[in-house]
Amino acid sequence: MFKLSSPVFIASAFLFSSLAQAGLSDCSKNLAFQLTNVFQIGTIKFQYGNCEVDDGGHGYVAGIANFCTGTGDAWDVIQEYHNYTGGNDVFTQYDKVLAQRAKDESGSTAGLSGYCDAWQSAVTSQKFWSAQGAIFDKLYFNPSQNFADNLGLKLSVSQAALYDTAISRGSSNSTGSLGGIIKSTNAAFTANTPGDSNSTLKINGYSVDEIKWLSKFLTIRAKYEDKGAKSVNVLSFQYIIDKKEYVWTHDIEVLNNEGKPGNLTCDNSYLPYPDHKINSLAICGDDCEGIDGYSSTHSSASTKSSGLFALSAAFFGVFAASILF
Repeated sequence: MFKLSSPVFIASAFLFSSLAQAGLSDCSKNLAFQLTNVFQIGTIKFQYGNCEVDDGGHGYVAGIANFCTGTGDAWDVIQEYHNYTGGNDVFTQYDKVLAQRAKDESGSTAGLSGYCDAWQSAVTSQKFWSAQGAIFDKLYFNPSQNFADNLGLKLSVSQAALYDTAISRGSSNSTGSLGGIIKSTNAAFTANTPGDSNSTLKINGYSVDEIKWLSKFLTIRAKYEDKGAKSVNVLSFQYIIDKKEYVWTHDIEVLNNEGKPGNLTCDNSYLPYPDHKINSLAICGDDCEGIDGYSSTHSSASTKSSGLFALSAAFFGVFAASILF
């Protein structure tokens, strides 16, 4: 769900799993998620406990991906949580209504009185974190990076742009969603298209510079945004391209939600390197203190996995359990 809030650019940064893939650093993962979080909720941190009525008419929006009652992904999260709790939890009372809202794609909040109270109550449970992470991966992160893999994208900015599009527009193949935008982008290339990115894609049998492809992708994405080419997401990624910040290794200059330049950095980002003390507040924002077993510092060890950005349910579920609890 795409929602703009007031920006919060702060020096502290986000805790990321040190899941890694050759050629893609922990820092680039960190920056990608910080950037989209700024677009979505105005802060670099994932907010598991956020819940409010959506001003775009999609019902309640809540959690790390602004899961919506009116689009059905909130119901997906609740069903996943039921799997962990046996269906005996604070959301059981809303099951019938949530299922109907998801089926009808209705933003009505009738019958959901107290929903945000229930959401904020559930966020004290590790199981609810895991449920959010599982659906985040299933619906948004994994599909976006599968698309990136299939296209042969190598640059951080491109991989991040696909992730951001999946979060804000969905990851299906329908018109205006990530897959549909990719299809339209590919169709636009009918000849070799050189550029200066030092990364070349094969599109329709033609050699296409990756940044040329990404620029076209952003142009087509803008057609589906409420603010068109003035969408802060599109403007910020184009700004990054204009700065030639293709590979992210330390910090990037971006546009915030007001269209003003600001920096995101991996300094003090609490990456869980071996023997490195991390501040759990970096991952859970304002939600930490209510988590059972929470303490202010933890030790962690580096792990490895494959996949672009390589953020998986292990980060939100098993990883969160081992690091935070």
